[in-house]
Amino acid sequence: MIGTVLRSIFAAAICLTAVAAQAESTLQTVLKRKELLAGITADSPPSAYLDAQGRQVGYSADVARYLSRRLGVKLTFVPVTAASRIPLLQTGRIDAEIAVTTPQKVRNEVVDFTYSYIWDNGVLLVRAGESVDVASYQNTTKTIGATQGDGFIDRWKLAVPSAKFRLFREPSDVVGALRKGDVDAAIVNQNAGAIFVKAGGTAMSPPWTNSPDAIMVREDDSKWLKWLNWSLQRMWVEGTLQKLYVKWYGVEPSFGLGDYGQIQPRVMEIGQTNDPWTKLPDGFLETLLGPESWKLD
Repeated sequence: MIGTVLRSIFAAAICLTAVAAQAESTLQTVLKRKELLAGITADSPPSAYLDAQGRQVGYSADVARYLSRRLGVKLTFVPVTAASRIPLLQTGRIDAEIAVTTPQKVRNEVVDFTYSYIWDNGVLLVRAGESVDVASYQNTTKTIGATQGDGFIDRWKLAVPSAKFRLFREPSDVVGALRKGDVDAAIVNQNAGAIFVKAGGTAMSPPWTNSPDAIMVREDDSKWLKWLNWSLQRMWVEGTLQKLYVKWYGVEPSFGLGDYGQIQPRVMEIGQTNDPWTKLPDGFLETLLGPESWKLD
């Protein structure tokens, strides 16, 4: 009898421990671990990509560098793809995906998003010599190539609900299919499109839409989500986010940040709890905004 009671107490203790662990915010997990696991893509210039030396660079990478320093923790980049990003997030193998994912209803059923910190232009790539008139492809006879999970797909379907798509794992696969004639056009972001055009064999349409991208976090983790939103707004008030945007995109951001595009009042006040805000090391911002921000890793 005593043994049964003890076993019951032990089992209950295990359950309570599991619940407590599950209830812990990612913010506290990151601080205890002293490391931020940032999910990031390797082929989405200028947001997040690998340079010729294999270093993680781009706008999103620099935002992650800033956030980790404000947390006072080490930064580790974890490669993600359109297919792997949500599973990696849900299983705790990344703390946030700091890349180019567009908030939309189906994703919001299983994850949450910060304020949008990127507005990405969408273009069509076509084979060199073919029409770059977007309207020529907005029908049910053309086959459009795109990356799995690309937010531009839903925007295309707003114009052509029954559009024919072929989906691929990576942007390079999409463009390869285009060059082989397996698809009639490919949806990519404008900066990636410019790189593919420079490589030869393709032409690019003018922008036909834009897509707001945000940092993706686990669902129902308000402490972590609030801290990231506060941090993005503070970067905006400081001017750091705008400078990074100009550094990587070459233009001033055309969007506002915060609730309805407005910064929350008193966001620069540092809270007593759940609001770590470590002083940046001397020279950090100069390096971050310079051409070799990868040296901060």
